Amino acid sequence: MNRQKMRNELISKLNQENAFWSYEKIDIAHISDEVLIAKVLLHLDIEDIQNLFRLFPKKMIQQVWKVEMLPQGSIYDGLNRLYAFLFFDIKNPDRYIRDFKNRRYKSIVCKE
Repeated sequence: MNRQKMRNELISKLNQENAFWSYEKIDIAHISDEVLIAKVLLHLDIEDIQNLFRLFPKKMIQQVWKVEMLPQGSIYDGLNRLYAFLFFDIKNPDRYIRDFKNRRYKSIVCKE
């Protein structure tokens, strides 16, 4: 399957999940790679996430995961543990997530 067809299929599945409820119709056709990755990580299945790795480099997906999902808090802890272990080869996901949260908290506190 070519890249554009795979991308369109993911966007179609996200539309079915109503993941773009806050977007205008025209915006959906022009969503950025980062938004697509974040929405797929949040709303779709493992099979669809595996398709992300066919579309984008692992490093890019991991960066979006760090920026978009890890800061969300405990609501996504289970999902973040799964992604850390399954997709990003992180040996101790709980410690990784805890350390990430601590660093983020310190950076916020130090700015004030």
